[in-house]
Formats: sequence, structure tokens, C-alpha cells
Amino acid sequence: MQFRVPPDNTTTIPVNNHAQPGENPNTTRVQVEVGDRVATSLILDTDRIIVTFDCNTVKVYSALTGALLQTLDGHQGGVWASALYNSNTLVTAATDRTLRVWDLEKGVCTHVFRIHTSTVRAATIVVPININRHNPQLTPKYEPEFPTIIAGSRDSTLSVWRLPVQELNGHLSATETENWLLHRLEGHTQEIREVAAEGNLVVSASYDSTARIWNSHTGELVHTLVGHQDKLYQVVLDTANRQCFTAGLDATIRVWSLNTGSCFHTLTGHAWIVGLLRLNDNLLVSASGDGTVKVWDPTTANLLHTFGNHFPGTGPTILAIQHDDKKLITGAFGLVQTWDIRTGELLDQMRGVDSVWQVAFDRRRRVVAFNHKGQSAHGQHAMTYLEILDYGVDEATQETQV
Repeated sequence: MQFRVPPDNTTTIPVNNHAQPGENPNTTRVQVEVGDRVATSLILDTDRIIVTFDCNTVKVYSALTGALLQTLDGHQGGVWASALYNSNTLVTAATDRTLRVWDLEKGVCTHVFRIHTSTVRAATIVVPININRHNPQLTPKYEPEFPTIIAGSRDSTLSVWRLPVQELNGHLSATETENWLLHRLEGHTQEIREVAAEGNLVVSASYDSTARIWNSHTGELVHTLVGHQDKLYQVVLDTANRQCFTAGLDATIRVWSLNTGSCFHTLTGHAWIVGLLRLNDNLLVSASGDGTVKVWDPTTANLLHTFGNHFPGTGPTILAIQHDDKKLITGAFGLVQTWDIRTGELLDQMRGVDSVWQVAFDRRRRVVAFNHKGQSAHGQHAMTYLEILDYGVDEATQETQV
């Protein structure tokens, strides 16, 4: 058994660095200890991994070696959401009720936005996009006018901000909030758990059992989506089909018209909370506390596959998912599994983990943030690790990396 020697600022736990049966012989694995806190978000950006925790720290690691590259301190509480723009501008949201904007090249916080009165739970960056791209007969139309930040808070409101980017708005003061705040969106009556946005379109999902569609340019409420029977946890947009999907504690997924706000379909089959929802490559994936993951056709609302335990409610809760048009990665208590998303075949699995906090992958690597209990002189303790799996081949070109 061989072990990779870690850089000076990392700690590894024993891991077989050889390829596993069926893997490309160039596959390598590195596991890096990253502390004892919950990993709340993870961004895999080419050769960097950005991780936030339920404390005031943001850390940046090398996706090549696992080496710690940067530690970004400034928040006064747990960081719950992050978003990245052009590989250098990072936005984070935290329990200290603020949004922070970071310059990763310089490793400094450039702006602190304060308007919310409770934890900022969700945040996303929206970049200008041709909203008519799905219909080539229409003239291209780009929205929003400039990159924006959409944030959702436990104070039941959303905020819309101009993204501080030097080349676009360097003339604006870095300290005056009014230069950056565009709108505060009010109407929900309980915590906002998730937001999805594209162009000037924003959809928010709330614990008040409703979702709301907003125009981020005007700040107007467009539609209120009523039908769920309990708290909402997730929302995703499907602008190609002019619809959105919501899911939550009532174990259903609802499909809504962006044009009218009416409900097209109610998708059933999960036995408990649908806590994760992803749309990518014309596939909708839902994950539930019942231990199952389901893949749906978003255009027809038909169920394509069910992954996981054959008896819903008896398997481990699914804690993290990501997918593309080829594979699906699921993380649950005790294991991480990779599936062929089209055929349902189990490709590999990683055991020996406790809670799986986050998963992310691209055509070259898979990254898992997980919790593992170990024994020390002071008794049993739980630490958080990153596992970086380098497939040794770029799947986009099928060329072995050297």
C-alpha cells in the first residue's frame, strides 16, 4: 500500500493511492483533514476548492495536492452559502447577517453588505445571459444589465445587489451600501431557504410553504406559488421550458409555470422530505430523507430511475448530490456512491465515512467533504476531511492527463 506524502500544511489519513478495481490506472486519491466543523458549501473551480464552514472561516485548497492556499477570516458566525464569479470574486453569506465580497487573488474582503436582520441563508450570483437563447427566431436580449447578487435571509426578505466588479463599476464607493443595494424584496412570512435566478427572474422558496417569482430589475412580485403543504427547502429554474420546480417537507415536487404561476404537475413517490433538488443536462434529480434519489424527465415529468434502497424510509438519508448527463454522485450517512445516471448501474462506492457534507465533480475530479470519527488520547472525536479523487483522464476529451 502506498500513501501520498502531504504538503507541509495538510494532514492526511491513510488512503490507498492506487487505482481501485475498474478505475483508470492513473487515478489518484488524496484525503486532507480540514478541521472539525461542518462543511456548509463547496465550490470546485478548476484547480481550486473553496469550502465554507459553520464557523467564521472560508478556506481555499489546491485541487491538485490538497494544500491549503488561503484562509479568509472576517465573518462573525457560520458561513452558509457561497458563489463565485470569474474565478476571482467570491460572495459568502453568514449567520452574522452579512454578505461579504472577496478578492481571491489578493485574499482580502473588499465589501461587507449589511441590511438583513437575521442569518443570510442563501446567495447566488446572476450574470448577464441571453434570455432568448432558447428561441433562435427572437432577437438576443441580455439580462440582467450587469452581474448581481441575490440573497435570501431568515428575516423572510431577499436583497438584490450590484456585484462589485472593479472593471464594471470601479467608480462606485466601496463603503456606501446605497451604491450597491438595488432592491429589498418583501412578502414571505417565514425564512427563505433557497433562491434560484436567471436574467431578471428570481424564484424564492420559503418555510411559509410558498415560492415567489420576482423581477429583480424592478423589484416587483410577479407570482406567488401556493400548493405545498409544508416548508419548502429547494427551488430550481428551467427557463428552457418556462417552468420551475419546488420541493420540501411535504415529500412532493411541484412543477410551476413561470408565465402564469399555475402548477403543471405534482411529482410523488418520495416517502419523506425532499431536501435536495438539481437540474442539469435535461435531467431533474431529487433526493430525500427516505434514502432514495429519483431522476425525472423535466419536460414530461416522467420518472426515469430510482437510486438507493428498494424500501423507501429504510435507507440512509441522502445528504449531498451532483450530476451531469453521464453520472450521478450521492452522499449519505456511511457512503458515497457513483451511478451511471442513464442506466442506473452502480459504478463505485466509498465507505468508511460518517456524514457526507458536500460533493462536487467536474470532468477531471471528484471532491467529497465528509465527517469521520477517530480516536485520540482525549477519546473519540470527529474531524472533517476532503477527499480529492483525480480520475487521471479528462472525460471531455478522453485524454489521459500527464
